[in-house]
Amino acid sequence: MIRYRLTQTPTRPLPLNVRSAGHYRLGAGESYVREPGGFLQLFWSVAGGGCMMLAKRSVNVPAGSLIHYVAGEPHTLVAGSAGWEYRWFTLDGAGSAKVIEAWRLRRVQPAPPCPADLFERLDDALRDPTPAGEARASLLAYELLLRATEPPSTTPTTGDAEAARAWLDAHYADAHLNVSTLAARFGLHRSSLHRQFMRSHGVAPVQYLGRLRLRRGLELLGTSRLPVADVAVRCGLPDVAYFSKLVSRHTGYSPREYRRRSDQGAGVTSTGAAASASMSQGRRKTRVPSALLK
Repeated sequence: MIRYRLTQTPTRPLPLNVRSAGHYRLGAGESYVREPGGFLQLFWSVAGGGCMMLAKRSVNVPAGSLIHYVAGEPHTLVAGSAGWEYRWFTLDGAGSAKVIEAWRLRRVQPAPPCPADLFERLDDALRDPTPAGEARASLLAYELLLRATEPPSTTPTTGDAEAARAWLDAHYADAHLNVSTLAARFGLHRSSLHRQFMRSHGVAPVQYLGRLRLRRGLELLGTSRLPVADVAVRCGLPDVAYFSKLVSRHTGYSPREYRRRSDQGAGVTSTGAAASASMSQGRRKTRVPSALLK
């Protein structure tokens, strides 16, 4: 089964567009060969495996793998003795060339079970001849990439990483909490904790802790009347000067200015503050906190 987008070129300039998708079954020793194309193609094994050819070199593809060919590469897959069933999709668009790096895809990598439901929804989206169908297909491509790069649930270190994340979630307001004390609590070396946390959550524990504290600080600035120094303490950053620099670096505003703008957005400013906000809006545009974009 194969499904193509109903327009040769995308109707919307989205970063990622799905060009086609399909579901193939190869018998033992059977091959799939395709000439180079101007798109990225990802293959998700459903059952069985085989090998892929790369520059006249055979690369083994075990069961439960995700593989890819980039634009300009000829495609050659050969099924093993048990045959090979896989689903695939192709991507074009301005962002397709950056997918491999952005999602840290290896040429052959372990993958969770292939999500047949997502591929069926992708097939439905490609059958939709409207721009909305293209947009839904693009959204599903991101969801497939996210699902494909999730760490396997059988990873033996997942338990420690999940426990460490839960501890950070519950105790980030403790100013004495850092990666060293966290590693000591779970009987791990700091570097071992870093590797496990990165593998499970895609972010270093020190960055995760910092983002939790920043998120709580911004929430308190926007929803409470606590002094800035008290807000800093409650999110685990008792150094108010450092906290103020952190808020300013991520939002472009001082804590007090961020609070004032949050009040304005909630419709609770005084008349004088509203007038001041109106004048300020004429001078500069509201910036989205960069921390929320990472």
